[in-house]
Amino acid sequence: MDNECYLHKAKYVMLETRLLNTGLAKKVWSCSTMNTNELCGNNCNLFVGGFKDLGTVVKLLQEDLGGVRLFGYKLHNDRIEFGEMKDFDEIPTTVADIQKPGYFRISSTGYRFRHSFSSPKAFLLPPEHSILTVSQGYEIVEDGDGEMGVVFLGIKPCDRKAMSILDGILYGKSPVYTKRRDSIKAIIVEECLEPGETCFCSAVKAGPTISSGFDIAYARLYKDTLVFKYGSSLGEKILVKAGLQKAQDSHVKAYFEMVANAISMMNSRISRVEELQKALKERIGDKSFWEKVSSNCVGCGNCNYVCPTCFCTEINDIVEEGYSKRIGMWLGCLTYTYGLVAGGHFRQELYTRYRHFVLHKFLFYPKQVGDVGCVGCGRCITWCPLGVDLRDTLNLLVEGGTR
Repeated sequence: MDNECYLHKAKYVMLETRLLNTGLAKKVWSCSTMNTNELCGNNCNLFVGGFKDLGTVVKLLQEDLGGVRLFGYKLHNDRIEFGEMKDFDEIPTTVADIQKPGYFRISSTGYRFRHSFSSPKAFLLPPEHSILTVSQGYEIVEDGDGEMGVVFLGIKPCDRKAMSILDGILYGKSPVYTKRRDSIKAIIVEECLEPGETCFCSAVKAGPTISSGFDIAYARLYKDTLVFKYGSSLGEKILVKAGLQKAQDSHVKAYFEMVANAISMMNSRISRVEELQKALKERIGDKSFWEKVSSNCVGCGNCNYVCPTCFCTEINDIVEEGYSKRIGMWLGCLTYTYGLVAGGHFRQELYTRYRHFVLHKFLFYPKQVGDVGCVGCGRCITWCPLGVDLRDTLNLLVEGGTR
């Protein structure tokens, strides 16, 4: 059946869901409405297949683009990280991640994997990267990195949103980021239909679905049942070439229901962004509040390093093998040395560094890129060794208490 779409067939049957880009509960009456388009990205033109079909899609995409490398989340030695994939089979399809504040485990009893400590930022702006290399003859040496095209496979909607935020800050300004960003020729996104315990992407309009900025997206309805959609002419060409079947009523209905459930669950985890921003402005100078909420923080910087939008970099010049090299290395604003400069220390007390981290995400990023800098991935919560939960801080801000 032509599913353009389940909602078209059920023209007078209402589906009620909370839509990502509106922040309000809306009633959807037909697939020609703006609301459905926001959710589906292409008028609910959904296809259905399995992981074998996803492999076919990836192969066709590689053939079409020619000579591209795959980067994505890969399972290797019971560890999942974002990096170059030798083969499509490295994608984690038979494991689940269990995430809680200060806790991360890989489980073989499930099959829904969200993300790990690393993200596409590890490719776009590596933890340590060469900015400039100069020979003994004072000639600039090109590193040759980023000459081959790259396809991102299986990144999450929150990852893609983080890329857009970094684009607004670093693209055209950082030569390393710009070169690596330009090498990305296609993006395949895996939508999240069952959020992890620390996820709240829908509350900051960063997921769990995606409607733009991708070529192909897929959502895992069941263990080996995927719903596909395209977000570009390239994506449409590849899905048609792969011979995928149009999704049936049951698939589309299940997709909408699972998305609605995920959004409802995550929206309840933090207060509305507008309320948070108002509370932040009112309580910037509340020293006792910030001391209380940061009392378990040890300033290790884990939250900075796992955050997909943190971009602060420290520059070092070194001499190595006869070359002078300018090296960039990640630096976290929660660490003590971040505020240590020749004239002293401008954030010596830990509470001021934690406060800056929160203020930057929700007040300063909007001034820089027009949007909050938090994508609700929950990494800062999961990978904090003390289990400091950003959501608690945000909710307490609005509630006006310190518990």
